[in-house]
Amino acid sequence: MLLEILSLLPTKDAIRTSILSKRWEHMWTSLPHFQFDEGPLLQRYLLVNVVDRALLLHGPANIEAFGFSFIVLGDSHRVNAWISAIVKWNVEELSISLQIIDEPVLLPDSLFTSATLVVLDLDMPCVFKVPRTICFSSLKCLSLKSVVFPDDCLTQQLFSGFPVLEDLSLTDCNWTNIIKFVSIYTPKLLILTMIEGGVEVVRASKSSDGCQMMVFGDNLKQFNYKGEFLNECCICNSSSLNEAKIRVVDYSSKRLRRTAYRLYKLLRGLSTVKHLTISYYIFEVVLDDAPELLAQLPLFNDLITLEFEGSVNIGSKPFLSMLHNCPCLQTLIFLEGIEESLNVAKDGDLEPLPPCFLSRMKEIEVYEFYGDLRITYMH
Repeated sequence: MLLEILSLLPTKDAIRTSILSKRWEHMWTSLPHFQFDEGPLLQRYLLVNVVDRALLLHGPANIEAFGFSFIVLGDSHRVNAWISAIVKWNVEELSISLQIIDEPVLLPDSLFTSATLVVLDLDMPCVFKVPRTICFSSLKCLSLKSVVFPDDCLTQQLFSGFPVLEDLSLTDCNWTNIIKFVSIYTPKLLILTMIEGGVEVVRASKSSDGCQMMVFGDNLKQFNYKGEFLNECCICNSSSLNEAKIRVVDYSSKRLRRTAYRLYKLLRGLSTVKHLTISYYIFEVVLDDAPELLAQLPLFNDLITLEFEGSVNIGSKPFLSMLHNCPCLQTLIFLEGIEESLNVAKDGDLEPLPPCFLSRMKEIEVYEFYGDLRITYMH
């Protein structure tokens, strides 16, 4: 019962109970989950001491979840020892955040063959060296942040070792200098999130064409992208895709044409999506730099909800081209308003009327609307 009570507390508060009595002194070391974060409340020497004690004195029960944030400096051997011990306790959820790394970090081979690990969250701004034998037989959620992939062969080996993976998140990963091509095929994958745009990644991409990623999404339900299209991503076999979000946070005027073609290839792979959220200025600025792509936009025959971020010029060719390619659209959403200077009824900017307006359209939502724009529409 006492352990049940302690398990409801943050790790630092559970440790504080050790001063209550002899009986409580080591009770916290038998907790099923731990979270240690180096910082003002837990300085480096204290963190090292308390993690060592937790792993040394832990009782016979397995560890359900373990997380730590650590400034490595020259202590990569200590990180390895911790991870090896944690894996031996049949951990199910593992979260590791490493900072200020002065020497290579070689994660133990036992991590990559764990049979109990279900969730792995790894933030490691250094070369991510992996062994040749990789088999996460139970891993369902994987998040990699700031890792630098070493070479094509080992990276491909990594993304082939997830037989039951359902949720994959890649944030500010660096593969622009070495990795040229990688395919991601995990048969159970449901959610894929890609975020790129970190300072180091952007700097590295300036002298590289990036990496070409092929994602085979036989069961993919949700795809999220946020970044600058530093790499090329193509989605294959995405007939099950329900939702996609594409957000461009910034773009370089020197790479507009390349960005336009990468957006086009991505959209082509998302043509079966049912709900799409997309940054409008992708069409207005990026596709304007490659106008030949407007006539080649894919047909979104299954799309029923289209949501735009950014103020939309509803008379622009990119916007109208997109609408004409969504014949079954039912809901159109403008999250950040529409251009207020247009008079569509007068100028006839919506002629010919997109097919969805004549058949399926049920709802149009406009947020952050200002001005006195009036649109006369008769069905």
